[in-house]
Amino acid sequence: KILTADSSHKGGSDSGIIHLSDLPVEPLTHVASYLAPPSRALFDVALNFDAKPSADSSGSSATAGNDWDALDFGDIEKDLAAQLTDYDISGVLVCIDAVNNLKKLSLTNCINITGVGLEPLRGSIIIEQIDLSLVGYHESPELDPEPQLSYTEVLPILVSIIERGWGGFFALKHLHFPWSWRQDERNIEYPWESEFHNFLLQYNDALLHNEDVSCLRCDRNLPRGRRGWMVTSHYTPLAYGSQSFTCCKCMNHYCTNCPDEEAEDNKRLISSLPCRKCKRIYCFNCQEMETCQSCAKNCCVDCGDFKQCYHCQEKICYNCVSEEDCHDSPANSVTCITCYRCRGRTFQEIKEELGDDNMSWKIRTRFILSGLGD
Repeated sequence: KILTADSSHKGGSDSGIIHLSDLPVEPLTHVASYLAPPSRALFDVALNFDAKPSADSSGSSATAGNDWDALDFGDIEKDLAAQLTDYDISGVLVCIDAVNNLKKLSLTNCINITGVGLEPLRGSIIIEQIDLSLVGYHESPELDPEPQLSYTEVLPILVSIIERGWGGFFALKHLHFPWSWRQDERNIEYPWESEFHNFLLQYNDALLHNEDVSCLRCDRNLPRGRRGWMVTSHYTPLAYGSQSFTCCKCMNHYCTNCPDEEAEDNKRLISSLPCRKCKRIYCFNCQEMETCQSCAKNCCVDCGDFKQCYHCQEKICYNCVSEEDCHDSPANSVTCITCYRCRGRTFQEIKEELGDDNMSWKIRTRFILSGLGD
């Protein structure tokens, strides 16, 4: 006989086909327990695909189980996640009763959705973190082609979550947005007309009026100084749209002035700028960071392929390795772009070639210390 998951023929048929949905729930639940959480929920959706997803449904199914604090679609095969539709996502969220159970959601590799499938999360009062970047940790969010995820579909759902906080506190602690939203020229050139930029301001204001938050190390209130929770300035394009003072992994809060006392070089507990590759902000308890000594930008150790310059002996990121061979260097050695540009040349020559705006701090410092720069 043939087994099928088609639930549209409950009760079997004379053709000798047995449907999985005809089997008792106990063996199905046992089989599902061996699956990754997203696969377990998708299995349940397949068994009950006749039941239209509805945000009014309550209670997760027996096959899907009840342990649904977190849902990360990065736990299933990348090709499968890339084929999921908004209907699939909605079905999963309804299946696990996400509005009442889910605290962390990561849409890793779900590049085929517009976001309308997140509707079952509308008005959630327990969701703490939503990662919309569509990539996993230490992966570049610069996707080509650009994903279909639309802030026109997603933002109203997010608004419904933070609006629940005006009559009481909401649980949402951290949002991580797609890189395509953060780099959309419409948000940069015409921010006052941008839905996304206006939501950043609204979310920032909601966080400021939510529960008081203090630095886990020094116990001082956050956010500090003139900075808000969300980076809304276009003068720092790498950080625009990111959430400050909050680790994207553990969601602990730190001020950017607190040093890591266990680190020999007195590194800060959390960076004020995201990693230049994965565009995320981590605390140093969750992820070791390195600062490129050529461009002064941070990069996760797990993201960056750091090299050591033969001449200055300093660690440099992959972007600052000179593509040109230096005649003063041994074969297979690495030269940073600063050393390559500076050796045997005057400050004025470098300045004329690069222009004032492209002069890195390292080039300026090197010439100033030698008494040759201005």
